[in-house]
Amino acid sequence: MIIVDGHVHIYDCFDVDLLFDSAVENFTQAAEQIGMGREAVSPVLLLTEGAADPWYGRLRETVGSKEQGTFTVSAHWDGRFSREMDSLTVSRRDRPEKKLYLAAGRQVVSAERIEVLALFCSTKIDNGLSLEQTVAAIEQVGGIPVLPWGVGKWLGKRGRIIKDFLCSRSKGVLFLGDNGGRPGLWPTPTLFALGREKNMAVLPGTDPLPLPAEAARVGSFGFYLQEHGQQQESPIASLQHALSFGEAEIFPFGELLKNRVFLANQLRLRFSS
Repeated sequence: MIIVDGHVHIYDCFDVDLLFDSAVENFTQAAEQIGMGREAVSPVLLLTEGAADPWYGRLRETVGSKEQGTFTVSAHWDGRFSREMDSLTVSRRDRPEKKLYLAAGRQVVSAERIEVLALFCSTKIDNGLSLEQTVAAIEQVGGIPVLPWGVGKWLGKRGRIIKDFLCSRSKGVLFLGDNGGRPGLWPTPTLFALGREKNMAVLPGTDPLPLPAEAARVGSFGFYLQEHGQQQESPIASLQHALSFGEAEIFPFGELLKNRVFLANQLRLRFSS
């Protein structure tokens, strides 16, 4: 089974050891609730890097060209890039059975100020293209496009643009994204129902805020799927294949935020900027 956090940022304010340790613990708890042991799951973090959080890109530039073997990622974690350097496997130095698979990805903002995720994509996608052009650019380089929910970002004019885009979409793979920071008492976004009508699944992920404590949330909200069909060379390859060809049913896990926690986070975010 592959268990996934579908929307991950590694900000400069994050303690990387805390993030990785927490992700393993959160994934383990989720697997136990599902009825699976740690040994039976492959934990994956889908990175969605923007200009504010180029952690993977920096690591690849500084380490990747010099080191093809195992290298130090943080105080307690080692890493190893895939041959193409579009994914990274990290393991805890003192507990090598604690392992995470990270896939490169991008977060892009369209001309309409709509966020689009480019999963499994290490190629830079320019901001400022139209929504249609942005999705097409992601597809052209082999990425998987996702339209992620965000606070206030699917309302008004932008919401209408997304609705029209979903209604006009007739081919290609496109997902919607849920966010572990969405308040649990808020109504479910109506565009999720429209997406289901158009056979567009929802990929959940934590989407942590750029606040130090948010590193501990990674791996607490996401989805899992069973590995079927042709066996790929890695969990990331299997996941990418399954999502690209619609070969797996997606099961969400995790809880949305309580309203008071959501409000507290928004206040911290405002006063930290």
